[in-house]
Amino acid sequence: MSLTIKDVRAEMPNYATYKDWQRSGPILGIAVHHSATADRTTGAPIGNAHTFFDYHVNQRGWVHGGYNYVITGSGEIEYALDEKIAAYHAGFADPDNSEGLEHGQYWNNHYLAICLSGWFSQGRTYRDSAGRTQPIPNNFTSPSAAQMESLLGLIQQLRRKYDIPVDNVRGHRELAGNATTCPGPTLDPAQIRAALRAADEAEPEPQPEPDLPAQVDPGEHVLLLPDTDKYLNAAMAYIWKFQPDVSFAVDEARGRWPYVTAVGNPETISDEQLTRLRLGGAKLVQRIAGDPSTVQTTLDKLAQTGLRFVTKPDTPPAAWRTYTVQPGDTLSVIARQMYGQAQLWRVIFDANQDILTDPSRLRPGQVLKIPPKPE
Repeated sequence: MSLTIKDVRAEMPNYATYKDWQRSGPILGIAVHHSATADRTTGAPIGNAHTFFDYHVNQRGWVHGGYNYVITGSGEIEYALDEKIAAYHAGFADPDNSEGLEHGQYWNNHYLAICLSGWFSQGRTYRDSAGRTQPIPNNFTSPSAAQMESLLGLIQQLRRKYDIPVDNVRGHRELAGNATTCPGPTLDPAQIRAALRAADEAEPEPQPEPDLPAQVDPGEHVLLLPDTDKYLNAAMAYIWKFQPDVSFAVDEARGRWPYVTAVGNPETISDEQLTRLRLGGAKLVQRIAGDPSTVQTTLDKLAQTGLRFVTKPDTPPAAWRTYTVQPGDTLSVIARQMYGQAQLWRVIFDANQDILTDPSRLRPGQVLKIPPKPE
């Protein structure tokens, strides 16, 4: 389906103030919302990006509105807030004010926000001018066919752009820490995911990625090192042999080099940082893990054998999938999502012992390999 998207970003209130802002992390998922706005006499959806952003900015005092995209009652898609900017759509009170949950901003920082105009619930009411509770007709209590067609088409386009797995398409109420019924009791996010999976199965099989080139040109490969002399000394033979660029600034490497070799354990260069490099377009991001002595043994062997990389790009086998850990996830929760059986958590743990040492300790942002369901 060919999407028509109306770009209204520059028309939003306060646009000049925030137009150059950047979200603080990679886009990992999509959150679906409803506006909870309906015509009192008919129940039909009302509102668009202009009315929602005017309310957020001029009445609630936000710098910008709460959604990246708005889908009106007629199915029109409005691009309201640049994808590079974190929308204010799913912040939550983090009781520990923790870095892992990004101080309650995890979902805002990593999830795009799509809002469907409408109030998708039965038994809606409002208060009239005298303060009396009045019913809203039970019409338009679910998204229209035009809205759903636009929603699914937009999500598929964004999934392809940011490599978002189906399980990271969630309703607002499914985001840990958010106490809400959004996107409405009559809109089931599981049905959205089922439709996306069906669309995936109907699409042609992707062609395999080409092999790494036999030769890497100067300036295409970087060796990322923790900020310590011990690792630099451990890498000297490798650097002398292959002449990669060398950098200690991991967070500035996104989009600069197609081939990345990161040295050290996740405590020094995190899995989340490597995920950002992959999302930034790197063809190969490879970790040489271990203490300086272990790293030196591996790098020296590569230098001696003339191999710049340990392996080709580390994509899972065709039947495997990947899953990015979200706040509130446990291996049992993930196993229930992936396999329909929580007790299969051990399958996921065993497949990820290169990054997991304790099955009870997951970090938001970790990318897990998901094997096929055991027979």
